[in-house]
Amino acid sequence: MCDCNPESKRVGEIMEVTNPLLPEQRRQLILEIIKSDYTARSSQLSQHLKVSEMTIRRDLAALERQGMVKRTHGGAVFRHERMTDKFKYQESKEENPEEKEKIARMAAELIEPHDVVFIGEGTTASMILSYVDRDMPCTVFSNNCGITAEVGSTALTAELILIGGKYNPVTYSTAGNFTLEIIERINANKVFLGVDAFSLRTGLTTSSQDIAAINRAMIRNTTGSVIIMSHHTKFGLVAAMEIAKVKEIDILITNLKMPKDFNHDLMAMDVEVVMA
Repeated sequence: MCDCNPESKRVGEIMEVTNPLLPEQRRQLILEIIKSDYTARSSQLSQHLKVSEMTIRRDLAALERQGMVKRTHGGAVFRHERMTDKFKYQESKEENPEEKEKIARMAAELIEPHDVVFIGEGTTASMILSYVDRDMPCTVFSNNCGITAEVGSTALTAELILIGGKYNPVTYSTAGNFTLEIIERINANKVFLGVDAFSLRTGLTTSSQDIAAINRAMIRNTTGSVIIMSHHTKFGLVAAMEIAKVKEIDILITNLKMPKDFNHDLMAMDVEVVMA
């Protein structure tokens, strides 16, 4: 049978072009592919768009000049705009729930018997404890009030201690001087943090001063691993307040395989990448 669509056809989530396109049309398709998957290789784009890899490299160079992508060895990654919106728990809860669940499950596997753990803000972070082995003896300190809703009435051996402070109904968390004072008195051996924005250049950032202060304090008072949980849509984002440099991170849990050179840069900074 012939292809009834004279222009293109869908292969999975990628558009495979069967007729030549104008350069701007082709670059728009390239941008949509990279935006959807965060990354794409030149060979993959060449195959789906039916043009040479040289043409793809020229297209990627043009998109990079426009600030839309960042070229990598063999392809490109999506370059997001600067993040300005502040974290809202309820809105975040509805975004990518299946991927967040997988990331939370993977994070839960890193908690070992008798660990003393910090868990920070965020919807992914709030799910971790619900996936910890019910018979696991450990202690969890958190300012994330969303944890209580996720755990519900589940019987756990783990001891959950909510850190007091000024409650923020938008972030479902506590913050302020009282919260910081309590964190300073705790010596945890692991910290699990969600992420608003993550890039190799600026590290872990957020638009909220309160979240930044709390997360920095948790990192400072953790003697062991700093574990970051990030959906791939957060990569490349930059927000106003710094939480940590990439070199301060030990493990990055994400839902998407990293581009080879991006992964190489993280490994060079001793960051272990775990795909959920």
